[in-house]
Amino acid sequence: MLLSIVTITKDDSAGLKRTLLSTLRLREAGVEQIVVDGSADPSLARTAMEQAEAAGVTLLHQPPAGISLAFNTGLAVARGRWVWFLNGGDAVHATLEPGWLLTLLEATTSEVVVGSLQFDGETSPRSQPALPYLWPLVACWIGHPAALVRRDRVLARGAFKTRWKIAMDYDFWFRALDRRVPVDIVSVPFAHFDVTGVSENPLTRGFARKEAAAVVLRHSLSLVCESGWIFLRVVKRVVIALGQWIRWSAGKSP
Repeated sequence: MLLSIVTITKDDSAGLKRTLLSTLRLREAGVEQIVVDGSADPSLARTAMEQAEAAGVTLLHQPPAGISLAFNTGLAVARGRWVWFLNGGDAVHATLEPGWLLTLLEATTSEVVVGSLQFDGETSPRSQPALPYLWPLVACWIGHPAALVRRDRVLARGAFKTRWKIAMDYDFWFRALDRRVPVDIVSVPFAHFDVTGVSENPLTRGFARKEAAAVVLRHSLSLVCESGWIFLRVVKRVVIALGQWIRWSAGKSP
């Protein structure tokens, strides 16, 4: 199987229904979808699946124990070579063609494919950062609802750490990516982003920013080392170019 979509949900029947309706064309193309439900009332997810006519979707119910554990629960049963963590409330972008996406995943040699996100309420998808801002990972510009990762890489990097309540994806990118890992970045909208989730909710936004700062501090040595490597690489290239220019100038006929 090529792709598995892991969707986590909690007490949000309408959001889950929106997600399931948006994945229909992908599921018809052979994509697997797993829903991990942490709702107090298990019937909420079942109702959403019935309303969305989501036959064939795997539904797992577990007591609420955090986003990271829910991600890992879905990952444990996923069979796809690629995995897409698309939360309940988020939606596959209406313009994304399943055939194009699956062809890309089949052909690419990269470990991660990142598309763009369109936030609910905004008229167009957000642009990807300019080249100087892509690496090191000073800011978490990779939105996990628009990022597809090879399942083996997620497992090899220890999946998601339960110590993080909101910024687990930022921590994961630090552990999963470095300058040797190939990544495809495409300015194609992959998903609509539900702005009522915990990372953007006014009631939890402050905690989300605080936790993101904690992730940066935890990986600060990596940031410094990666920045130093880039600096040394630039210096080396300038020195080589200067030597080549001097040799060329010395041998040039008057």
